[in-house]
Amino acid sequence: MADDYKKLYEEEHQRCNEYIAKVAELEEANAMLKFKLDRIHNNPLWKCTKGIRILMLRSAKFMKRVKGLGGFAGFKAKLAHKINEKKAAKSYGTASFPDADERKRQEEARFDKEPVISILVPLYNTPREFLTEMIDSVAYQTYRNWELCLADGSDSSHGYVGEYCKKRAEADKRIKYKKLENNEGISGNTNQCFAMSTGEYIGLFDHDDILHPSVLYEYVKVINEQNADYIYCDETTFHKGSINNMITMHFKPDYAIDNLRANNYICHFSCFKRSLLEGTELFRSKFDGSQDHDMILRLTDKAEKVVHVPKLLYYWRSHAGSVASDINAKSYAIEAARGAVADHLHTHGFKNFKIASTRAFETIFRISYEIQGTPKISIIIPNKDHKADLERCVTSILEKTTYDNYEIRVQLFQDQQFRRIKSRRRIYCPA
Repeated sequence: MADDYKKLYEEEHQRCNEYIAKVAELEEANAMLKFKLDRIHNNPLWKCTKGIRILMLRSAKFMKRVKGLGGFAGFKAKLAHKINEKKAAKSYGTASFPDADERKRQEEARFDKEPVISILVPLYNTPREFLTEMIDSVAYQTYRNWELCLADGSDSSHGYVGEYCKKRAEADKRIKYKKLENNEGISGNTNQCFAMSTGEYIGLFDHDDILHPSVLYEYVKVINEQNADYIYCDETTFHKGSINNMITMHFKPDYAIDNLRANNYICHFSCFKRSLLEGTELFRSKFDGSQDHDMILRLTDKAEKVVHVPKLLYYWRSHAGSVASDINAKSYAIEAARGAVADHLHTHGFKNFKIASTRAFETIFRISYEIQGTPKISIIIPNKDHKADLERCVTSILEKTTYDNYEIRVQLFQDQQFRRIKSRRRIYCPA
């Protein structure tokens, strides 16, 4: 047995020597490549053609983009769209704020239901400018029956946060401020805000964002007109300290649970009836980073009337470290979002599902569900005078689908040219 160990040791020792020799060989090759690369970079011709190379690279990228848009016509259409979008954005910033007459009309409006809306804002080391603009945007609301609940988890080097909030609270009794002994994170700090609140409706507001002056007025309208118990609106991201410097505008769809599971499109500005929280928590700390997605999924489940106000009424500030600037600034948010969706699906009895990020965005998911049984799928295709398109569409289904129990129903404005397509198995073309 000793001989066997000796033989194994010698074989292993030989392999180590071979690896050492291989590493030395690769290091030598790497040094040679570095020498050649440095010689190229230090060549006067290489240096003087830098501008040409940059131009060629940008030209190649431009042509790739043009090709991706379907040619120059597509690029021209995209450019026109961007120009129109820039023009349209101007009407959604300060230009959309109510003038003196409209403001007076909204302030004097009376409703059968005029609930107190508690706006919850967890504070943490909020920059002075952001803090001032955030509070001002609440104070400037045309609907006056609100309270602003501020829970401050800021550290000792940001004492100005508490000083300023106390000053505002003394001037306006609708503003409530509490200095927390410890920073409890987004969820814990918001829950502290909730404990301070007394309103029938709860609104969630970030400490660095801005509200449109009419947002509460618009929300109270749908509370009265539609008996809404969960409300949200359209929003935009902005930068450079002005809501008129918009980056993107987010015009949202109405409530759709499958869409919401895959993508927290509701986001801001969520406002909901207090009673929806009975038997559950506001924010759960285990989903910090995506606590709002978790909460929205739970509360919209319980809501009787979810209403989308199709107006741009929330301004989401983009700055270094904010999710609006870069989701990777809070990479934990991605896993938290995936966990929130998984928890929601388990609650609804789903099993063996898969949640994967898409190329569009890390927190926009593709959810693959386990198929239970083999239900029949009817694929409906309306068509007239597009034989080539129809044939390509049908052929792709017949050749690529991995699911067998389906039928294709083509709704035609009848034409003799479709006889050949109609002859295929599982295709119905009613007259």
